[in-house]
Amino acid sequence: MVVCQEVQRNPSRSGGWISYDQESPIYGDILEAILSHVPLVDLVPASHVSAAWNWAVLSSLRHSNALKPWLVVHSQDCRPPYAIAAHGYDPRSHVWFRVEQPPIRNVSVLRSSHSNLLYMLSPSKFSLSLDPLHLTWHNAEAPLVWRADPIVAAVGRRVVVAGGTCDFEDDPLAVEIYDVESRTWSSCDSMPAVLKDSSASTWLSIASDDQKMFVTEKHSGATHTFNPETKTWCGPYDMRPDPSTFHSVIFKRSFDLNRTNRRCGKR
Repeated sequence: MVVCQEVQRNPSRSGGWISYDQESPIYGDILEAILSHVPLVDLVPASHVSAAWNWAVLSSLRHSNALKPWLVVHSQDCRPPYAIAAHGYDPRSHVWFRVEQPPIRNVSVLRSSHSNLLYMLSPSKFSLSLDPLHLTWHNAEAPLVWRADPIVAAVGRRVVVAGGTCDFEDDPLAVEIYDVESRTWSSCDSMPAVLKDSSASTWLSIASDDQKMFVTEKHSGATHTFNPETKTWCGPYDMRPDPSTFHSVIFKRSFDLNRTNRRCGKR
């Protein structure tokens, strides 16, 4: 709101002037332009001022300064109690902020798998979080196979844990599926044999949607898909646009599956 001063002549015999403070509302393009510079986290209370302000907030997000994906950085102390903290960066507002989280019980080293899954895996426990700011955690028993560096992907209500087994395990390509709703583990066919020497997350790039997990071998670009509903693997598919590609990364954005490739001397 803007405070304006209205000046009127004093109707008394003494004459002179009397000033009155008056609030003049801001609306329309001016309000929208102002709100386009307000940090996103402050637009929520602004939208509740009035119907006009709510419309201006929505219009500024749609036309003046559109929403952009946030960068969320998670950190974990290397000393007990291994506290976990999260900070977000809003590129629309150029502002860093702390994400207030409830206390998270430490299980092991905090890890991420694609942008929507955080997890901690130990020989006895498995904890995961799927919500955007990771405010809620799901705790479960660990998979039967001990793993040091597996690939982990959320596919619908299931979480697939594959490869990355410890050296003493018999099958380095073992795959297990955790059902979040029934809280049960199940095993299935192993990963394709061609991935035997690169079955850890260090060598594989993964993405997922509600039906399938996509696994790309970073060096060769060979891509396989896994359907946890039918427990079947398909592939390999050569998705390299150029034979000189030496490093491939797969990711999912909105409804599209995308790939980043590096070639010798080019990107």
